[in-house]
Amino acid sequence: MNKLMVFALGCFMLTAQATEHLPTVDNAWLRAGPPNAKMLAAYATLTNKSDNNIALVGADSEAFAMTEIHRTIEVDGVFKMREQKALPMKAGESLTMEPGGLHIMLMMPKQDIEVGQSVTISLRYEKENGESLIQTINFDVKKSQ
Repeated sequence: MNKLMVFALGCFMLTAQATEHLPTVDNAWLRAGPPNAKMLAAYATLTNKSDNNIALVGADSEAFAMTEIHRTIEVDGVFKMREQKALPMKAGESLTMEPGGLHIMLMMPKQDIEVGQSVTISLRYEKENGESLIQTINFDVKKSQ
């Protein structure tokens, strides 16, 4: 019995250590689109409250065939989206995803996405030492924030 207790405590401590490196998440929402929309966008504010630098390196959702982190930029008066492979977050910094800027681009929904639902998106981070972290967040589907 003592070995089982030590194992369980060890697992708990590893989980606690991993979550202390994950950013806090505020205002997680996904913009609802018209019926049959092939692309939607999700937004949130991520705050790195740890003492370690990390980078947001991707996102995944079982509700969509593809997900990417994008930044909206203006090129010669035309707005375009560019995939972002890594967004560094220094200790204490925040990263705000909002309409017209950074966002999680969600492509080819596998089901209807409607106002009032919640969509699960997993964010992938990488620590400076190369260690990967995954954070699963529920994004509320809304018309606007």
